Amino acid sequence: MSHLPASGQELTVALCAPCDSGRPGRCTNRLQPADYDWAVLERNAAHLLAAFHDRQWVPYAQELVFAEDLAWFIWTEETLRAAVRAAGPWAAKGPLIRILDSSAFLLLREVPATDPALHTLRRLIDTLAAAAA
Repeated sequence: MSHLPASGQELTVALCAPCDSGRPGRCTNRLQPADYDWAVLERNAAHLLAAFHDRQWVPYAQELVFAEDLAWFIWTEETLRAAVRAAGPWAAKGPLIRILDSSAFLLLREVPATDPALHTLRRLIDTLAAAAA
């Protein structure tokens, strides 16, 4: 994989197979802006999911309800932004909103909601939605 650095010379960047197959720009051999948003989202969602499983993070009840709502509707940049705006004050204080706010909106501009690039975030939302039930 290659991208054009500030120097103007093209460099080759190697990614592992899972990273390359899940990233939004997987159809090209160059890194795209959405790939950087995906990397941030992937790291943050995986970290939060692990913290939840390890009981290092206990979400507010409102965060669980928020996740349950997210699990049931079709994601677009607009619907996700509307859901975040409508989230209750306790949900808005939690890390889940910060993850969505930091890069999920930007990524949804580039890929559909069913794209593999959103797999880890979907897994996080589904796990929290199951905990809410």
